[in-house]
Amino acid sequence: MTGPLDLDRALTLQQLRTFRAVADHMSFSAAAVDLGISQPSVSYQVKELETVLGVPLLDRLGKRVRLTEAGEILYDYARRTLNLLDEAVVTFEQIRGLQRGRLRVGATTTVGIYVIPLALGAFKKRHPGLKVSLDISGRNTMQDRVLKGTVDVAILSPPVDDAELVAEPFMDDELVMVVPAGHPLGSRAGLTLRDFRGEPFLMREAGSGTRLCVEQAAERAGVTLQTAMELGSNGAIKHAVEAGLGVAVLSRHAIELERREGGLVVVDVAGFPILRAWSIVHVRRQRLPAAVEEFTRFLLSDQWASAVGRVPAAAAT
Repeated sequence: MTGPLDLDRALTLQQLRTFRAVADHMSFSAAAVDLGISQPSVSYQVKELETVLGVPLLDRLGKRVRLTEAGEILYDYARRTLNLLDEAVVTFEQIRGLQRGRLRVGATTTVGIYVIPLALGAFKKRHPGLKVSLDISGRNTMQDRVLKGTVDVAILSPPVDDAELVAEPFMDDELVMVVPAGHPLGSRAGLTLRDFRGEPFLMREAGSGTRLCVEQAAERAGVTLQTAMELGSNGAIKHAVEAGLGVAVLSRHAIELERREGGLVVVDVAGFPILRAWSIVHVRRQRLPAAVEEFTRFLLSDQWASAVGRVPAAAAT
């Protein structure tokens, strides 16, 4: 068995970071992508760590992996140890400023495609030495990535209910009802959701923030909507509506081009537009990384707002 002194010399921070990444993703290949190294290198470092500790840390089940009892214990210690080191890095970042470093931003689909790239572009011009990345995924997945530390900050809706996370509203989105050009309801005013009871609705996937808002609006109106199709992106829904396959509720940010060109028509429906606040979400901690603090201040400012027609979040006004 390896003794404590040998363990001090043999165990490395790189091994711990690699193991944490594998445990976060439950995948060697995903960990390799996250760390920017090869999959064989990931496998080698985890194997070396198991050799040093003298116990298996992972059960390898084909392409999947699962933590052993020892792996669960080490994962907890690794997260706490690396979080402390990250806090030390934060302190030095604040001293050094934003001349170097990285900012890993996550976002849900709509805000991640139509809003945040513009904000990141403007922010990057201010801090050219900062390495910036953007990860786009579903709301539940993105919240999990914030908790695991695979992104530093995320923008999502609705607000997060988790004691480990802080959610600060920064911008209101407007969800509007759209129909294809020439639809019988397209030119009528004073509509309600009851007028759409027989219409085929094109919905985002279950768990989507947009879908959640639509379902809540229907529940308030006492209406059951007919879901004709589930689609995983705003782009797919827009094309399907234009093709006459149904009606949909989408962010005003997502449909401006199609509305101007006449392919989609925004209809007047009671209770619409639905306002939802996009929130800036990060792990609750005493000190935030300097890049996260600065990016949060930037998002809450009006320095880039005109580029996207920003509407301040109702919760923040």
